[in-house]
Amino acid sequence: MAENEIYESIDRVACLDIGGRGIRALYAPARARGKAPLCLEAAQRLDGVDRGDYVFIITGSLSRAQVSPRIAENDGPLGAAAIARALSIGRGAVPMLLTDEPIRERVAAVAGIAGCNVLSPEEAAIAATLPRATTMVTSASVSDDDAQAQAESRALIARYAPKAVIAIERAGLTTDGTYRNALGQDYSEGRARLDHVVTAAHEAGIPTIGIGDGGNEIGMGAVKAAVHEHVPHGPVLCAEIATDVLIPAGVSNWGGYAVAAALAVSARNVDLAHSRDRERRLLEAAPALGLIDGSTGRTDATADGMPIDVHLAVTELLAQLVRRGCTMPD
Repeated sequence: MAENEIYESIDRVACLDIGGRGIRALYAPARARGKAPLCLEAAQRLDGVDRGDYVFIITGSLSRAQVSPRIAENDGPLGAAAIARALSIGRGAVPMLLTDEPIRERVAAVAGIAGCNVLSPEEAAIAATLPRATTMVTSASVSDDDAQAQAESRALIARYAPKAVIAIERAGLTTDGTYRNALGQDYSEGRARLDHVVTAAHEAGIPTIGIGDGGNEIGMGAVKAAVHEHVPHGPVLCAEIATDVLIPAGVSNWGGYAVAAALAVSARNVDLAHSRDRERRLLEAAPALGLIDGSTGRTDATADGMPIDVHLAVTELLAQLVRRGCTMPD
């Protein structure tokens, strides 16, 4: 198996449409926008990340905001944590998780369980200068008011000058200016307008990566026609905003694990990849953090309605591909 085939296989595993959402049909048009497998395209956009550099990772889905703004899904934060860990260990980067203010602590806690020290931006800036490295992650948010969020997004980009912006399982604004869930229902209430961070990144020439599993996420504007045709409620829920690279995944977390896997293979460092043991630990810890399975609404160790064994199996397939890729000669 050649190295490029490893990345191809990583893509295929992450895009397994076990939930039958039509997401597999989005892969070809997403892939046609570039020249390489999507996980490799994402890793290449992260090539310039070095010690002390910021990478913004946008995630968090307020799944039942009409009940409470503190109820959020476990899909997204786990994948974000895997990417953050890989970038922190592999590059010495400072991943900044951007999410809704009411769930900031919960999302950051997931990254902590994945192996990153949860620090303030000020602490992270100091840690990045120390000769003894430490894994780290920090967090921030923007307003749910459109005009204020635009100003805050530009300020974040100007202050931290991220080398890349990644959005994973984060709903994007639709044509009517609302956020829609997988059923096409309006669930805009209380949602931070983090689309504007991606727009500000585009304006600054900063690479952007989108990861999603339902057609309603930031980045899906890149394959709008396919979402309309193949995803249930596609014309209603499709996000308008596109990203430079779009990774459709059967579960958004799997897309995050695919990016971590590609970073591991390209660095020949197995430790950067997500692992079966870490996946179990994260899924089992999520209920105690108040993160729910967005499909069932339950605080179980499941995600997107699929039992833990499915997620462990996908994680192990990706890990095996990483082990194979890391043994190849440079």
